[in-house]
Amino acid sequence: MSTQLKISLQLVAVFSLAALALFHMDQQLLHSGMIAGGKRLPYALLSALTMGLLFIVVFLLFNGYRQSQAAAIHAVEQELESANASLTVTTHDLEERVERRTFEISVANASLNREIAERIQAEAETKKIKHQMELILDSAGEGIFGLDAEGNVTFVNKAASIMLGWAPADLIGKSHHDLVHHSHTNGTPYPVDECPIHQAYQDGKVHFGSDELFWTKDGVGFPVEYISTPIIENKIFTGAVVVFRDLTTFR
Repeated sequence: MSTQLKISLQLVAVFSLAALALFHMDQQLLHSGMIAGGKRLPYALLSALTMGLLFIVVFLLFNGYRQSQAAAIHAVEQELESANASLTVTTHDLEERVERRTFEISVANASLNREIAERIQAEAETKKIKHQMELILDSAGEGIFGLDAEGNVTFVNKAASIMLGWAPADLIGKSHHDLVHHSHTNGTPYPVDECPIHQAYQDGKVHFGSDELFWTKDGVGFPVEYISTPIIENKIFTGAVVVFRDLTTFR
């Protein structure tokens, strides 16, 4: 049984009891003689009719209120259903987006891991090649060093380090001309603009020399034979590689 039906039955019961009570009071009044005999029956009917009309009015008002409340509840239920449907669609859409984004992240992570592995492998191979090149350079009997476009030493092999008396760490990053080729055989300053080794990474030509001196860290000069070869990257002169030998050891 619904709540509205219970309330309706309760109203019927209340008004029925009130009508009976009113009728009983009327009977008491009639028997007491307070109401004239000719008016007894109309008076009793009037009381009952008044009570019935009051019940009808109250019932109609309650029924109208009940119907309006039922309509409001129905509207709220429809709004809830619509909201639930919208929430379901939104939830499904979010789940699809999360799944798609999770998949994209997984793919990106896999790609990143592969790239990292390839880079690590490439770095390992680069280190291996660099080590092999260092072994080759250090095994050479001639002195070999590299210069950048400013004339600073970028690498030097073991033979060059021994002949010049400089540790590799003391040469790298420093001007080769200022440390090794700064003076002529007669001791006069050797301008860097006139140096064939310097010109190699200026004009892009290979330069030879066999009548000049290289100077050691201790300031002792020794005759050398050298070849300065330019380094060209993307049609730009980026430096030079110099190979030399101490002529005193070959005489």
